Amino acid sequence: MKTLLLTDLEQAGVSPERVRRIGDAAAQMVRDGITPAQVVFAARRETVLVHQADGTMGPEPDAAALTVDALFPLCSITKLFTATALMMLVEAGKVGLNRPVCDYIPEFTGEGKTAVRVHHLLTHTSGLDQEVLYKHRQMKQQNGVEWPPCAPDQDPGNHDYLWGGYDAPLASPPGTVMSYCGYGYELLGEIIRRVSGQAYEQFVDEVLFKPLDMKDTCYRVPPEMRHRVVRRSPDAACAEWVESEHQLNSVSAGGGAYSTAQDLAVFGQMFLNGGIHNGTRILSPVSVKEMTRNQIPGVSSSYRDEVFPEAYWGYGWAINGTKRDGGDLFSAEAYSHWGAAGPFLCVDPAYETVTVHLSVELDHQKPFKNMYADYFNNMVLAAITEL
Repeated sequence: MKTLLLTDLEQAGVSPERVRRIGDAAAQMVRDGITPAQVVFAARRETVLVHQADGTMGPEPDAAALTVDALFPLCSITKLFTATALMMLVEAGKVGLNRPVCDYIPEFTGEGKTAVRVHHLLTHTSGLDQEVLYKHRQMKQQNGVEWPPCAPDQDPGNHDYLWGGYDAPLASPPGTVMSYCGYGYELLGEIIRRVSGQAYEQFVDEVLFKPLDMKDTCYRVPPEMRHRVVRRSPDAACAEWVESEHQLNSVSAGGGAYSTAQDLAVFGQMFLNGGIHNGTRILSPVSVKEMTRNQIPGVSSSYRDEVFPEAYWGYGWAINGTKRDGGDLFSAEAYSHWGAAGPFLCVDPAYETVTVHLSVELDHQKPFKNMYADYFNNMVLAAITEL
């Protein structure tokens, strides 16, 4: 990312005056109590438009001011790292998207399970359902079913969670319904572990975080970095979970990573660049294209009180289509991902933008939209003066 300069703003085809308005509005969101802590980042044509922190590092009266290098839990945005790492194994000829999941995880058994392909896990169309998985795990525990030993390179918590659901029944035939499922991404993480021969988090760090120089992105937040993790008041959404020792030590393929706004923007910029970072190819442009187009046309989904006749999902990424998710002005080609507790990342190839909105979500019953990420993203796109 380039240094923020007025000449760069003009070369990026944006209005300097409207860019300043973005920062003013972001600061006002905190003053208005919409969120107590927020870092926003926006770039166009590899030029930084805004990178700003507002609020405090914690809920205490004497808490320090928030800084741009603050660490936020990415929660489900972690799934993008898992999807990207999996695609690297596809590019290496070690995983097939149309192969049955049981080819890589033989323990994945049950009626109709041989029809579940790797691509179904990436698009949340496997037929797995979180509620069904939870009840199945409970039933096994009540019946005294014992799990086999954990492999040396596998996280014990992940091992326990996976074995609770390997033989769970499907809730629907694969490919017919999109049902957002974190367990499906834990299966992808396990495929990565078994095929690569490395611990999941080690492989992701080696092939993704290090090549992208994402030094502030990690699983298992080390002690020397924990003072940078944003703290939440006890009544804030997900506070008990994201600040727990369990989560801080998580290597969950579906939601375990912590990061900064800039690191997340670098990851998004790599996709906008067609798979290249600083002249080095990370992904093939073919993989980028396939990951960021609608892979499930005609498949519907629902989430809480919203129904989407067309779910629009790629390999890891949510595709905007007609959803206008997180911003009213995004193009149909934009792709993004939310996370519980307040993080959002979007790349819009039509308008050449990368936007990151990291916040402390206050009300989980009104997720994401409560943080006004759409206001921020609309202002970024409205600053464009040259297409």
